Amino acid sequence: MEKNSKWYLAGICLIGVVIGIVFVGVLTSVVHWAGTPKFCGEFCHSMDLTYQAYQKGQHFRTASGVSAGCSDCHLKNHSNEHIGPVDYTMMLLDKARAGSISLIGQIQGSLSTHEKQIEKRAEMAEAVHKQMIERNFSACRGCHDVQNMYNPKKPMVAAIHKGMGPDKKIDCIACHKTAGHDYSGEVAKVDEKPAN
Repeated sequence: MEKNSKWYLAGICLIGVVIGIVFVGVLTSVVHWAGTPKFCGEFCHSMDLTYQAYQKGQHFRTASGVSAGCSDCHLKNHSNEHIGPVDYTMMLLDKARAGSISLIGQIQGSLSTHEKQIEKRAEMAEAVHKQMIERNFSACRGCHDVQNMYNPKKPMVAAIHKGMGPDKKIDCIACHKTAGHDYSGEVAKVDEKPAN
């Protein structure tokens, strides 16, 4: 087959399309897998105490049966189901940034034991809280329509959240301290075998 023939060019294009589809499929699968609570809590040893606190938090098991995963709260645009290609790219960049911070901590050993994780907890929580404030709690708003909240058992819920539209600056964590992670009580014994 000649290199200038239409069949040769069509074959090259077809191979390129197939490689592109496989690449996008693999990338999407890896991104999805690396954003699951199981990955964050069991594969990433520097987050094992945080994962235990997540399992005690209000979003791990909700009354509706839905669980908010790590990525839903910690990644930009992840909780928004209707994102476009630019927002998805921003989410991937945010994931790469967050992952590199965890990876560097893992390599340096700054989170390699439960003692070190407990020591860094306040610093990490402050950084996450600051980031959520900067994003005006868009991750929370991706799942919760705070202007239309209603609970027949708790009528004050609607009154409290009334007027908290997307343009109003709010701090969800100020009232919902254990929504994501509940560190009350003993999360894990410090003298347990450190994660490697």
